[in-house]
Amino acid sequence: MRHRLIRAFALLTLGSAVPLTAQEPAPGPAPAHARAEELRHRVRERFAERVQQELDLNPDQMTRLRATAGTFAAQRRQLESRQRVLRDALAGQLRPGVAASQDSVARLTDSLLALRVRYVESLRTEQGEMAAYLDPVQRARLLVMRERLFDRAREFRHRRRMDR
Repeated sequence: MRHRLIRAFALLTLGSAVPLTAQEPAPGPAPAHARAEELRHRVRERFAERVQQELDLNPDQMTRLRATAGTFAAQRRQLESRQRVLRDALAGQLRPGVAASQDSVARLTDSLLALRVRYVESLRTEQGEMAAYLDPVQRARLLVMRERLFDRAREFRHRRRMDR
């Protein structure tokens, strides 16, 4: 569930949204997955509305931003998924009382660092694409808005962990 929540907030950066109106709600209480998906959709759409309003984007800019952000969000989700696998493998190697394989730990650590570099490179490339239709102030403001959103998501996850 925690990974789904993290992924949901990663999608908040204007990933392409599938309209929920095309889906028929099931009778009775919705399953947790459906409720979470609906919440992700609402948050994505609300964030997109705020971005369009605060950055004063025209419809063409908004369409292009959604496409760019959706493409790069998908790439970063793949990187995040791979990173979780590598972290789990590294944690398995570093368990107390178990002798770690030096070669495995080195490969896993190097792979994690390489993934982080690729992640940052994807952010840089995304910013470069946005430069074709957003001015520098709009791009900077979007970056700040995203950072604030991710900070709030981290706070939310932290509070949920503390409540458990």
